[in-house]
Amino acid sequence: MIEILLSVNGVILGLISLLALAIYWQVSDLLQQLFLGQPNSATQLTLCLLRCRQLAGWITVLPLLGLLGTVSGLLNSFSGLASGDQQVLTGGIAEALLTTQLGLTTALPALLLLMLCQRRCERGSLEAACIDIQ
Repeated sequence: MIEILLSVNGVILGLISLLALAIYWQVSDLLQQLFLGQPNSATQLTLCLLRCRQLAGWITVLPLLGLLGTVSGLLNSFSGLASGDQQVLTGGIAEALLTTQLGLTTALPALLLLMLCQRRCERGSLEAACIDIQ
């Protein structure tokens, strides 16, 4: 496990972890604003939707970083296969699977929470538009 953290994939794992922490902090803040603060002005709701779009972009990066770690781990595996070293081969496969798993398991819940935020923002926007029409 230590070898994985010290490799290129260790850097990728660190990036995924830091990005996931930042995303979850932002999504948590957004959820608190939406469900506790009850934004009701058109400006607040527009800012909410813009923030959701920005977070969606960042969430998209998580599985891509996992894929980058997968490619790096597979390259290590092939170099181990070429040299005949079973330890390098299995280590590369472990790196590939670990980064893929971390990228996906951090992105999927964040995406679901973001969809909940977007739904709440859109519903608030529609309610505000209906009130303005009346």
